[in-house]
Amino acid sequence: MRIKKKYYSFLFPLVLLVLITLQVYYIYNSYRLIEKDLIASSKEITTKIMDEMDEENDISKEQLLQYFKYNLHKQLIKSQSNQENKTNFSFTSLKPKIDSLVNSYTKENNFEIAIRSEIYSLYDEINKKELILNNSLIVYESKNKITNPINVNQSVWTTDNSVEEKNTNLSINNKQHYKYKVESRVDFELLNIKFLLFKKIIPLIIVSLLIVSIIVYLYWKSIQNLEKQENKIKQLHLTIDSIAHELNTPITTIKFAIQTIQETEKKKIINRQLSRLENTIESIFEKNIEEEQLVNKKIIDDLFKEIKQQHPEVLIILNLDFQQNNSLNSYDFRLIVQNLIENSIKYGATKIQLNFEFNNIIKLLFSDNGIGIPEKDIPFVFDKYYRVNREININVNGLGIGLYIVKTTTNKYNGIIRLDNNKENGVNFLIELPNEK
Repeated sequence: MRIKKKYYSFLFPLVLLVLITLQVYYIYNSYRLIEKDLIASSKEITTKIMDEMDEENDISKEQLLQYFKYNLHKQLIKSQSNQENKTNFSFTSLKPKIDSLVNSYTKENNFEIAIRSEIYSLYDEINKKELILNNSLIVYESKNKITNPINVNQSVWTTDNSVEEKNTNLSINNKQHYKYKVESRVDFELLNIKFLLFKKIIPLIIVSLLIVSIIVYLYWKSIQNLEKQENKIKQLHLTIDSIAHELNTPITTIKFAIQTIQETEKKKIINRQLSRLENTIESIFEKNIEEEQLVNKKIIDDLFKEIKQQHPEVLIILNLDFQQNNSLNSYDFRLIVQNLIENSIKYGATKIQLNFEFNNIIKLLFSDNGIGIPEKDIPFVFDKYYRVNREININVNGLGIGLYIVKTTTNKYNGIIRLDNNKENGVNFLIELPNEK
């Protein structure tokens, strides 16, 4: 896991927020859908109850006319003298029936439905007068009262009747004509809709909270594991640094010991290997060694003769265009060249092509035919102690500091290094360094 922990700390809350937003959106849509279904079911029940009320209580328009005439039309009420003409019809007789039907239809699904049928407008078209001025005329209403009505039915109809009345004072019969425009509606309300909604939504909320909790827990465990890995890597680095430090003493002892060796060729080989070992240890401690001598054509030729002698089994081809060198010293040049060549040989290269240009810009191009580097590992191969995790690397010795040394040396000159795989096999390293005085 190469992304820094601080980026995880920023990225995770963002992803978690998106997830919670999606969960809330899903729950809200489910809430609205369930609410819609509950209202539709309640409306269906209300329609059935209303139809049954109409079937069981066949109220004719004549009955309503009599009711309007004797109970709402004040002028007629005042002129009445014969109480026998009053109708026996009364809306109050419908109220117990509505409660019975509501209980019958809702006992299985635990709905609490309130229903109200009312006449909210009664217009006397003969006298051009609205007879219902304040409260509407309740035809039937359940014992549970409506607070937020939802309309299920609305109708407009007219009565057109002539009624013959007898005036007892004048002993004559008068034929009265009445014409009413009646507007009525039936409303309902599901009183316990909130309870029914939450009863259905709570399982979704619990599942969503469980998902979020699991993700948070897994993130917490991942952070813990990441910290453990970081601690192990730090301990590994400390161990390597300690080993490198401890090697300084035997190296010094060996230097004194080789002075007794008479054979010149063996002494050269041992000194060369000791020099490599010292360079590696110095790189681990990130020491910067400055040499006054800048690299020149002779140093380059001598270095490659030495490298070819060390690795006669590898074909090393050098194309050198040396015009000038104003910046790169021989020590750093040797570090770059030796580490890249040895890295190529370790990973299966049998041919290494080198193209060096020393002009206004120093360009060092290394190409080999080795096994290459997996694309996913390329951004990290210059990290200190980083090694590609693959089976072949188990049998290859190394500390993972060779390319780190190359990168550090390149940065020292404010240069750039590019790495890419060849189309067939192997890799290309291109180093560009400023060449100014």
